[in-house]
Amino acid sequence: MSDNQVDEVKSKTDIVSIIGERIELKKAGRNYKALCPFHGEKTPSFMVSPELQIFKCFGCAEAGDVFAFLEKYEGMEFPEALKYLADRAGIKLQRGDFGASSEKEKLIEINTQVLRFYNYLLLSHPLGKKALEYLERTRGLKIETIKEFQLGYSPENSYLLSNFLVGKKKFSTKDIEKAGVGIARGANLYDRFNGRVIFPLFDHRGNPVGFAGRVLPWDKRETGKYINCPETPLYHKSSVLYGLNLTRSLIKKKKVAIVVEGELDLISSYQSGIKNIVAIKGSALTEDQVRLLSRFAQKFILALDSDVAGDAAARRAIGIAENLGVEVKVAKISGFKDPDEAARGNIESYKNDLIKAEGIWDFFIDSVFARIDSGSGAGKAKISKEIIPILSEIEDKIVQTHYANIVAQRLGVPLEAVTDQISKVGIQGEVLETSPSVVEEKRDRQSLLEERFLSLSFRSDPRTFLIGKAAEIITLPGNKKLVDEYEKYVSSHKTFDISKFGSSLPAELFDNFTRIVLIDNKDADQNPNQLKKELDLVEKELKILQVKGKLKILATEIRNSEEKGEKEKLLKAQNKFNKLAKSLSGYEEGDGGGIILREE
Repeated sequence: MSDNQVDEVKSKTDIVSIIGERIELKKAGRNYKALCPFHGEKTPSFMVSPELQIFKCFGCAEAGDVFAFLEKYEGMEFPEALKYLADRAGIKLQRGDFGASSEKEKLIEINTQVLRFYNYLLLSHPLGKKALEYLERTRGLKIETIKEFQLGYSPENSYLLSNFLVGKKKFSTKDIEKAGVGIARGANLYDRFNGRVIFPLFDHRGNPVGFAGRVLPWDKRETGKYINCPETPLYHKSSVLYGLNLTRSLIKKKKVAIVVEGELDLISSYQSGIKNIVAIKGSALTEDQVRLLSRFAQKFILALDSDVAGDAAARRAIGIAENLGVEVKVAKISGFKDPDEAARGNIESYKNDLIKAEGIWDFFIDSVFARIDSGSGAGKAKISKEIIPILSEIEDKIVQTHYANIVAQRLGVPLEAVTDQISKVGIQGEVLETSPSVVEEKRDRQSLLEERFLSLSFRSDPRTFLIGKAAEIITLPGNKKLVDEYEKYVSSHKTFDISKFGSSLPAELFDNFTRIVLIDNKDADQNPNQLKKELDLVEKELKILQVKGKLKILATEIRNSEEKGEKEKLLKAQNKFNKLAKSLSGYEEGDGGGIILREE
């Protein structure tokens, strides 16, 4: 893969478009602003520059180009991001050796072939006829639904998959086992899922990353109902949300995600018209799943079989959801065992249960009181043991106090008794993970003015650096290096391209450069005359600071010369001081006054 192709893909990609498809961007001068997708925040500190084709968060310090964004946000590796952007731009990439990443592509290809093999057997081969009848007649799935979810059938003859993948497709046994599909025993390869209905598992971008197999009713083997793909380089159970590849646009449109527990819960619901839905893999909602799903919806409705209230990991994930601004509710499915039965049995009742979903903390409290009698002292102690850790996980203190008051009333104890117990958990418990933040370094007026001067110059005409004494008023080392890099750049380029200039900078200067050019200068950006006026004012203020600095040095020289009786040195220093003081007076009497910058 040549650097030229990477540059070509980058030049034909608009970072604003890519990021704007994933998070809500708002115009801010020449740039765009948003709430950072990489850490929880209420005030936007995430900036995107269409000129530089970069992003930067001033809250958590994440920054980079479009490839860096996709790698961080989507979990793509660089070759995957490159291929994704190349396909969008209509660029055909040359085949390259991607090292470790080629392994990932190979595993995706194996899974793709396995998916097609299982799907063919279910839909078009006599071996899958009985399984297909079971799905249609017993489980009530339409053929269109089966095709949409690409369901399949793994034959009881374990060697058929080996014959197909090794004999026909020429994949190695080692790679097939690494994909999680086959189990190698000596020279033989066994199908992990043999004799089961197959549910292909996709990541949210539509890549097949693994499989789940469900045993059929007539299978008399001593085995679990479900077999899931093991953890592989592609498949991580805690990160996958079943169905999200099909439902994410619908979830984003509705701004609500319904979360169920099993594949059939989702498929039956989807077929019945509830399409803004995902299924978790395993019994608990995980932190990774919450962070992924929060990209598409700001409200979750949980319709789960398992005891969410009793699962500490699930409660922790829900706490993270609320910190990300997501409202979480719980639906109690009435009259049916699970959402699969409800969707097939009474869809209107099921929908009504979803509409009546209650707040997550109300649900947690109700579930504890429903299981334990609060009439006795022993009962109160049991309730306290279960409910106090739940209340301690509510980070919003106002919300926490609200529910502490409800619990106190239901237990018939003073509010202070409940809040005291919560505070003990806070002291004794683990330190909760907090959102990353960058401690803003204290910057003096010189630093702030230089930063503003460079920002305005890069936005208007960087040739300012080469005119007159403008470069002399930049004194801080990092800023001086930026000016030097600019001089080098223009000496070898006919025109100045701010994006290419940024890309050419050494890594240690790039962060400072992005901070400078992404400073919000909304008014100045929209009014060129205002920009020029402010640039002149900042330059004047820097010159005033420069003169004041020299005056301070001369004042020290005058004092030392007076003490030592060095008349000639004293006279020379006094003359210099008077000339500088006069020039300072001229600056300060100029039109427009000084620019006011916050001093830290």
